[in-house]
Amino acid sequence: MKRKVLSCRIPLFVTFGTFLFLPLEIAFAFPVGSNGWHLNSPFQARSNADLVCKVQVLSVCRGGLFKGGLSNPAQDMARMIATSEVLSVAKGKCPEVINIEFHYPKDRDLKLGHPLWQLYTELSEGEVCIVFLKEAKPYYKLNRIRSKLRVQPKVVDYNLGNTPNLRLLAEFLAGCNSNNEMVKLQAVEELGYLGEAMIRDIGSSPYQDSNETLERCLKIDSGLSKAREMIRKMRSSKDLVTKNMAIISSFQVGVSPGIEGPLELLRMNPSDFDPNDSMRKYGIRDFCISSLQVRLLQTMDHTTRRFLVNLNDRSIIKKASGSYLRGVQNFDYAEFCKQALEYKVVKNSKEMRGAIAHILWITDERFIR
Repeated sequence: MKRKVLSCRIPLFVTFGTFLFLPLEIAFAFPVGSNGWHLNSPFQARSNADLVCKVQVLSVCRGGLFKGGLSNPAQDMARMIATSEVLSVAKGKCPEVINIEFHYPKDRDLKLGHPLWQLYTELSEGEVCIVFLKEAKPYYKLNRIRSKLRVQPKVVDYNLGNTPNLRLLAEFLAGCNSNNEMVKLQAVEELGYLGEAMIRDIGSSPYQDSNETLERCLKIDSGLSKAREMIRKMRSSKDLVTKNMAIISSFQVGVSPGIEGPLELLRMNPSDFDPNDSMRKYGIRDFCISSLQVRLLQTMDHTTRRFLVNLNDRSIIKKASGSYLRGVQNFDYAEFCKQALEYKVVKNSKEMRGAIAHILWITDERFIR
């Protein structure tokens, strides 16, 4: 019988245990300087939203003025109300039509369009998106950041399972097939966050206690397999940023991209797609080559803190040498680090050298028996 293998977190009772096993949503939640684009949707759905649903905005009207609060107390803000049709629900229950409150600078005309980054924090008439909402009377509230996803406008069949994560997974798998590059990129990034969450869910589930829990874990594992398959496909994208984001997400979902793709990213010239290029295309600087290079190594660092676990008996899988398997199976960490340390971009970056040092320490067999 084929052995089910999962990448899970098992606590180490050593001096550095607390540091090594920080949840990724805390230790590697959002790139520095990010705004509403980087949602980490499974974390937002679990911790920061009462309702997660796909909506089509029917109309937007102004509902009064207020001062900007702590961020900009002198600025007058408009309280906007978006009447929206609910197309599907990932978490919670709600009527078929809901009113969503969001805030807008008083002096900006809705008809003049949005700067790119505001496409992820505000709503406009006719758009279709997934929103992460707090329940409040008389309206649901859209937070200023990390509260909205660009997705495929069509209704997606939630046939992978009934949990919020599995419903979101269906949306991201559909988004990866979108013709809209911004939808596709965000879907690839969110598949990484979602893969992390699903691996953590299985690792923390006492699935030996009941058939019901085991069945739930097997559904998650099936969904994880679909996420991995899609990430493999997206590593062949012709879009530079989407391709490299898929390489980074590979480590989060626990599938090896091989060493050549990550090394190719480290060899890229940062001037080929710099922060200004990223800002013009995506509304944020975080997708420039220099940021992706740092993010790659930071993600590798954090994902080496996971053991590979046999789903059948929850045992930690060992190598022939007797040491435990960690990180991503079939990825040659030693050879990757050896070559990466020769690159000028790594030699000149304290962040990158630190991440590689952590990877080498964690994957060294002398420390993980």
